[in-house]
Amino acid sequence: MKNFRIASVPVRVALGLLAIAFLAGTAHAQNLKVEAQLIWGTNDPQSPDPKHKPIEASLAKKLSNSPYRWKNYFEVNRVVVDVPVSVTKTNVPISKHCKLDIKNVGDNRVEVTLHGDGKPVIGHKGSLANGWQLILSGDAKNDTAWLVVIKKADTAVSKLEKSAILPTRATN
Repeated sequence: MKNFRIASVPVRVALGLLAIAFLAGTAHAQNLKVEAQLIWGTNDPQSPDPKHKPIEASLAKKLSNSPYRWKNYFEVNRVVVDVPVSVTKTNVPISKHCKLDIKNVGDNRVEVTLHGDGKPVIGHKGSLANGWQLILSGDAKNDTAWLVVIKKADTAVSKLEKSAILPTRATN
């Protein structure tokens, strides 16, 4: 019986780098960057609060094609939270009266509970994979509403991160 032996140093180095890249990828996959956006829905053309800004057009289109009946949507606040798998981030402030509990249950799935003035108001479980969003909502005064849109935060890879992942060759 012959012993299996990798004699080539470059092959050993390449296999070692692949193993490190794989382990780094699996460790990073455990965390989920979650974005929570507090939105106010109204039929009024403008928000009474000048700090509120209209939501992005793509989200406005999705909401206009949904059961929500308001003509205009304004962003009140937005937060991004990094949640490790099997961990619940508690008391994430979304407004001065509302906080979120966000649990990463793994596989891009979350459990979210909204608390208003310290009391649970609404909860929802679901997947954030493939661009899916969770929407928590409720009525407010004067025929308006609030919504909290939960989605995976943008995780665009920076040039610095790309250079660490994909080495470049010097050109002469």
